[in-house]
Amino acid sequence: MDKQLLERSLALVDLPDAGLTVRFYEILFDRYPTVRAMFGRDARAQAEMLRSAVVSVVEHLDDAEWLTTTLHTLGRRHAGLGVTRPMYTAVAECMIAAMSEIGGKSWTPAMTLAWDRALGAVATIMLDGYPDELTVDATTAERRKPGAA
Repeated sequence: MDKQLLERSLALVDLPDAGLTVRFYEILFDRYPTVRAMFGRDARAQAEMLRSAVVSVVEHLDDAEWLTTTLHTLGRRHAGLGVTRPMYTAVAECMIAAMSEIGGKSWTPAMTLAWDRALGAVATIMLDGYPDELTVDATTAERRKPGAA
């Protein structure tokens, strides 16, 4: 991953008061209204937590141990909430859309590609942290034990 490009592009779009992640949630809920029910009423607090997570991941891109430990833990938490593999794709799509919108003419295709790769890697690590005893069905988010029909 191109850490410098990720840092520069994040600095371009990281608005005060978690503006980037607030806009991300607006886009997510507009494009995928069914996920709205997974979130509490305090979207501002959720946006602050997401902003902090994004910044932390970028800051730790060179620390594989931190990334693995932190993102596996976060993945387990998301598994317990019923987050499915397609939801990670939707999140990446909406985050990049928010970044592109905020970045305007300064946002480049290289930035889009860098974030697509970075968010894909984050999703992979988080999904690797899902508990082995649970399989999250990608279409229904039902949990069942491996081998069950």
